[in-house]
Amino acid sequence: MESDIERNAQDWFRFMVDTNLAPGLRALGFFGVGRRFRIEGHRHWGEVVVEQARSFTLRAVRFTVHVGVISRDEWAEQLRVRPYYPAGEVTRTQIMGWNSPIGELVTVAGHPIGELWWELEVGHPFESLAREVLTAVREFALPAMRDRMA
Repeated sequence: MESDIERNAQDWFRFMVDTNLAPGLRALGFFGVGRRFRIEGHRHWGEVVVEQARSFTLRAVRFTVHVGVISRDEWAEQLRVRPYYPAGEVTRTQIMGWNSPIGELVTVAGHPIGELWWELEVGHPFESLAREVLTAVREFALPAMRDRMA
């Protein structure tokens, strides 16, 4: 891709999110920047967060996706109780509503697969990896979020 530029794992991960995951999530109706994307309903907010594993090497990054839904009323109450939360920013640890790692939503033969992590290696093409992540969001996470936002 960019053979004349030396990138580390963090740079390569950020590059994949910016050039593939973010546009794909926006095409699904989400908006946001970085690794946090939100979708709004009439009474709820839903969020997809791309979370990087704490351990990584210079050559590879592992990452997963977490999703959540919170009612606007519940969020307003959380801001009243904890006004130090940034306005409109819902995080997995703050959500009092529903939240789940994507591996709990992806099913095989009707059973959740459990933990689901992807690995990105520096310099390796990532288009198919990004498509796989977006497919999991479209086919499993978004329907679960919409059910809870209805």
